[in-house]
Amino acid sequence: MKSISLLFIFSLLFLMSCQEKSKKTTKSCTGTNYYQPGCPGYSPYGTTTGGVNGGTTGNNQLCYSSPTNYWQLPGCPGFCQNYPAHSSCGGSTTSGTTSGTTSGTTSGSTSGTNNGGTNPYTNYPSSSLSQNWGVQYPGGVPAENCSSSYAPTGINFTPYEIRKATMSIQGKTFYNPASPIATQYMNTSAKLKSVANAKTLFETDAFLKVRFKPRPQPENTQTSPYCYIPAYSKMSSVAGYTKLSYSVILVGQKANGTIEEEPLGTFQTDVNSCSQGIDLSSYASTYPAGIYFKVQSVRGNQGAWPNDYHINGFKNSNVFSDVRSMDCWVIDVEIAADGTKTFD
Repeated sequence: MKSISLLFIFSLLFLMSCQEKSKKTTKSCTGTNYYQPGCPGYSPYGTTTGGVNGGTTGNNQLCYSSPTNYWQLPGCPGFCQNYPAHSSCGGSTTSGTTSGTTSGTTSGSTSGTNNGGTNPYTNYPSSSLSQNWGVQYPGGVPAENCSSSYAPTGINFTPYEIRKATMSIQGKTFYNPASPIATQYMNTSAKLKSVANAKTLFETDAFLKVRFKPRPQPENTQTSPYCYIPAYSKMSSVAGYTKLSYSVILVGQKANGTIEEEPLGTFQTDVNSCSQGIDLSSYASTYPAGIYFKVQSVRGNQGAWPNDYHINGFKNSNVFSDVRSMDCWVIDVEIAADGTKTFD
C-alpha cells in the first residue's frame, strides 16, 4: 500500500513538471514575435550575436523585429539572399575592381561589363508628375537642362531607371513628409506624402545619390490652387520664377531608433535644370533604419521686377524672395541607388 502511494505521488509530480515546462515554452508569435525563435517566421540561420550569411557583425536580434529588417539590413539572414552581389555577401571582383561603390559612381557587383544580366537589387519604381499648367513665362519656359542618367561602370546587369518624385508645396511653407498635412499635399507623388514611403525612395545598401530639379511655377485657378493651400484666395498673377533657392535637410534614423538631422546645404538651381548630384552613400550606412529629407526656405527670383520684365519675365532677375503664400513651388527629386542608373 505504501509503495502504491509513493508511485502515485511521483506520477503526480512528473505530470506537474511537464505542465510547468509547457507553460514556460509556450509563447506568443504575434506581431514582431513572429520572427523570433520558436515562431513560424524564425530563420534557420539562428540569432547569434555575430554576422550571418556573409553579412556584417552585429546583434541579429534586430533582424527578426520586422520583415523589412530581415531582408534589408546588412548582417541579417535575408540580406545576402536579396543582395547577392553586395561585397559583404561574397560579391566577385574582376581586374582589381572592387565590388560595391567605386569612386561615387559604381554600384553593385563588378564582375565584368554590363551584359544585361538579371539585376540583383530590389526595384523601387517611381516617377515625377507632369505639371498641369504653368504661369506666364514671357521669355518662354526654360529649356530642359539636366545631364542624362547613365549605367554605372563595371556592372554585369541592366540597371533600373533612377527614382523620381515630385513635391508641390505652398509658398512660405516647407516640405516635410512627417508634417500632419503631408497626406493632403496636392499634385505630389505618393512616395513623398509619408515618412514610410519617402524612406523607400532612398533604400539602398551602399550607393546613394540625390539631385533636385525645380519645375515651372504652376498657375492657381480663380477658385482652387495647384498645391494644398488652406483658406485659398486668388492673388494677382505674376510671371513665374526661373530660379529657386532652397535648403535641404536629411533626416536619418539609426538602428537603435534615434532620429537625427543633417543639413545638406542651400542650393540655387534654374527651372528645368538639376542641382549637382549629392553623394549620400555615407549616410546610408550611418542610418540603416532609413533616411528622408525636408526642403525649406524656398525662395524664387521674383524679388524685384527687372527692366525687361514684360519681355522676359524674371529670366534676368537675381533678387530672391519667399514664394508668395497663395502661390506654389514645385521641385522634382531624382535618386540613384544600388541597382539603378546614376548621374553627375
